[in-house]
Amino acid sequence: MPVEDPEENNVDVLVKNHRVRMVFVQRWNTLKKEILELLTFHPSTWRDAFRPNPIYPLFTKGDIDGLVALFIDNMATLLTIILSLLTVFDNDIVYGSIAPGVALAMLWGNLYYVYMARKLAYKDKRGDICAMPYGINTPGAFAFVFGIIFPVYNNCIQETNGSNKRECQELAWYVALASNFITGAIILLLCLFGEFIRRNIPGVALLSSLSAVGFTYLALNQYLPIAATPIVSFLPFAIVMIGYFSGIKIGPIPVAVVALVIGTSLGWATALNKAQDVIDATLIIKPYSPTVTIKNVFDNINRVGPYLSTTIPTAISIAIGTIQCVESAKRAGDFYPTHEAMFADGIGTIIASFFGSFLGMTTYIGQPAYKKMGARQTYSIANCLIYVLLCFFGIIALFLRVISVVAVNPVIIFIGLFICAETLAITPRRHYPAFLVGIMPVIADWSRTTIMNGVTSAYSRLQIANLDFQTNVTSLITDFSFRGLNNFAGGSLLQCIFISAIMIYMIDRKFIRATIWSLLASLLSFFGLIHASKVGVLYRETDDGWRFTVAYAMLAFIFILFELAQRQGWVQEPETEPDDLSSEEWVEWNKSKLSTQIVVDNSIL
Repeated sequence: MPVEDPEENNVDVLVKNHRVRMVFVQRWNTLKKEILELLTFHPSTWRDAFRPNPIYPLFTKGDIDGLVALFIDNMATLLTIILSLLTVFDNDIVYGSIAPGVALAMLWGNLYYVYMARKLAYKDKRGDICAMPYGINTPGAFAFVFGIIFPVYNNCIQETNGSNKRECQELAWYVALASNFITGAIILLLCLFGEFIRRNIPGVALLSSLSAVGFTYLALNQYLPIAATPIVSFLPFAIVMIGYFSGIKIGPIPVAVVALVIGTSLGWATALNKAQDVIDATLIIKPYSPTVTIKNVFDNINRVGPYLSTTIPTAISIAIGTIQCVESAKRAGDFYPTHEAMFADGIGTIIASFFGSFLGMTTYIGQPAYKKMGARQTYSIANCLIYVLLCFFGIIALFLRVISVVAVNPVIIFIGLFICAETLAITPRRHYPAFLVGIMPVIADWSRTTIMNGVTSAYSRLQIANLDFQTNVTSLITDFSFRGLNNFAGGSLLQCIFISAIMIYMIDRKFIRATIWSLLASLLSFFGLIHASKVGVLYRETDDGWRFTVAYAMLAFIFILFELAQRQGWVQEPETEPDDLSSEEWVEWNKSKLSTQIVVDNSIL
């Protein structure tokens, strides 16, 4: 039996320790470089955006299609939010303060992303750069309405016995503004780590949650109004699908414009649009000046505590969404800095909170789809200028009564389907199960939100006193597990990433990485960032957070056993094929595999 050499063992330990230390040093140096890059002044680069660039067209026909899609995408969210707010807020708060705040934030974001696009076009000497779309964060908007504004307002009404409705309105509004400010601050903090996060998460895992939002909120959710009004919307839907997916052009007129005109004509012909609605909307039209709410934000910042379970996940979801959108744009050939995009979203969100809007702002998914339409930069500029006009003069309601919004839903559906198709195109077939499981939490979140918001809204119309959805409705559901749905929906965007990543590494037999991701998921579950509807230390018997912590820890233990078995040769080696079909690593791997196969074939011959 051979005798072990103590000196050799010490050398091995020192080598391993050195490797571990070098990994941490490398990570720290990368982080310092990113912080320095974010804070360093580059005046020459800043000027590039304003220099004449004949290669980069100021306007293309595709900008019209992009404008229609981006405008309606934002408008669909804003309309729904306005209709919800009008059940508790007076017109002057909604149209006189919140809407102008949205317009100012929109002005900042759209122009800043055009600025980024122009910098990139000048740097790369290319004319096909598409500015990233920008607007209202839809999931966060609904979360703030139903998770902050309604509860604060209803609690205030109960405490005051409805004696001062206006005071309760302003309290709910100010608490939402303070929460939105905190959201923006968190996004700015996370922008320091944006590139690090993007590089260390599998591309398919990042894009799976992006695809989930595209499939659920853009495709499925926007198809429901189409199914409700088929005579008005089926023809525009077919026109958009043919125009964008089959490549058939309808003369020189943009596809989205054709769909809008035909759909609006059918809307008026079938009485879906009503003249009385247009007349009522004209009463709201008048000039509105911006409302400065900085003092109100900081005066009510101490009231945000009970609603951090809504605020923190919203901030994280916006940050992760921005990272995903940058990754998506990268796949389309436009390499934007992750931290700068997150900076733009964080500042836009803070601007909104300082000028009356509680709606978080973010880059939108689907930049490759806008690029495919032919959009470049003008679509983004025109979008924000139109919103300034609509929001500062109260024309929003009138515009929405004149056109048939359902006629433009197909354009939004196209964007959702396109981003899903793009993700599948770079996903190896062996990872399809991970992709499909990865989109499920967002579908669950949408289902839960649809149930809760729909039923709560219906209850409020019936004027049921002291309404508590959890007590009055969900506790009585027995046909399916609402508790499971609630857990599966909690922190849905983060869940998508974690579930996809764990599945990918399980499939590829990379058990150390699966262990790390499981332990991280275990930690986040304990604090309610995933699998929960509230943030906190979830250790009580009534909490499920600690149960998910235990479950993920059990997974980590099993993965360690598989790793040990793999090292003993009892389990197949890890997959060597890269997990991203569009990566340079996959191209090189494929060439190497082909060369090896040729050598084997030649040796057989």
